[in-house]
Amino acid sequence: MSTVLEVSHLSMHFPVRGGVFSRKKGVVKAVDNVSFSISPGETLGLVGESGCGKSTLGRCIVRLLEPTAGKIKLMGKDITHRPQWALRRIRRKVQMVFQDPAGCLDPRMDVRHIIAEPLNIQGIGGRADRQKRVDELLDMVGLSKTAADKFPHEFSGGQKQRIGIARALAQKPQLLILDEPVSALDVSVQSQVLNLLLDLQKELRLSYLFISHDLSVVRHVSDRVAVMYMGKIVELGGADAMYYHPHHAYSKALLAAIPIADPTRRDHTPVLPGDVPSPIDPPPGSAFGRRINHPYLEATLGMDLTPVEIEPGHWVAPDPCAVSLADLAKLGIDIYQ
Repeated sequence: MSTVLEVSHLSMHFPVRGGVFSRKKGVVKAVDNVSFSISPGETLGLVGESGCGKSTLGRCIVRLLEPTAGKIKLMGKDITHRPQWALRRIRRKVQMVFQDPAGCLDPRMDVRHIIAEPLNIQGIGGRADRQKRVDELLDMVGLSKTAADKFPHEFSGGQKQRIGIARALAQKPQLLILDEPVSALDVSVQSQVLNLLLDLQKELRLSYLFISHDLSVVRHVSDRVAVMYMGKIVELGGADAMYYHPHHAYSKALLAAIPIADPTRRDHTPVLPGDVPSPIDPPPGSAFGRRINHPYLEATLGMDLTPVEIEPGHWVAPDPCAVSLADLAKLGIDIYQ
C-alpha cells in the first residue's frame, strides 16, 4: 500500500441563500479542487489563515460533510459518496481529534464510557475486553486508570485533549485528522501533547493530517507541508524545502509572520497588504493577486492555477502574482506570450 489517503480534485461548496423564499444567492467555495496524498507513517501539515478551508477539508475526509465534487480514497477504496450506513467499517480506519478538547467530550459521561463509546457502537469485543482496552488507552496517553471514573470537568485542558486522543485511538485507526489539536492549550502543555502524538505515531505507525495555523508547530511535527489559501492548495513540499525555499508569496508571508523569541530583536515583518477576498462566488483569476492588487492580475484570467511540480516533490501554483518570473520560467510559463 503506497498511500493511506488520496484526495483528488476535492471541492466543498456551500450554497448561500437569502430573501423571503430563501433563494440561492451564491456559493461559498470553502474547498476548491484540492489534491494530495498521505503515505503510511507520514505527517502532512496543512496550514493557512482562518477561513481558508482547512477544517472543512478535514471534515470532508472523515465524511462529516458530503463533498461537492472530487474523490477521497482511503486505503485504496473510494469513500467519497458512501452512504452513512456503509461508513461504519471505514470509521475504524480514520478518526478525528478536534480543536476544542472540552466541547468534544460529553459532560454527562465519565471517561470510561467516553473512550469505550466507539467500541460499543462498532460492537468490538465484550464488556471485559472493552474495559481492558480503556485501561490500555489511558496508559498510552499518559493518564492513570483512576481517570476512567471521573467526568470531563475534573480535568485540565491538556488532560481533556489526551482523553480525546485516547477515544480516537480506540478502534486502532491508521489515519488521524488532527484539527488544531494544541491551539487551545497553554504553550507548555502544547509541547507535551505534541510529543505524545509523535510517540504514538512511532509506536502505532500512524499517519497524520495535521491542520494548524501555527507554522512553528507544523514544522516540528510534519514531513511535508501544504499551504492553503482561499480553499486551494497553493504550495506543497517537504518541510525543510517549504521553510527554507518557499516559492509562493503567500507561503513567504506566513513564514515571515512566525514570532521570534528574542526581546532584543525588533519585529520588522512586513504586513501582507489588502484583505482576504470573499469566498462567495470568487471572481476569476488569482485570488492572491486580487488581494494585493498585483499588476499581473489580468494575465491570470483564464489561467490554470493548479499546482505543478517546480522541483522534485515540490509543487506550487503557477501564479504570476505570487511566483517570480524566474520560477515561472522553470515551469515553462511566459506571461508575455
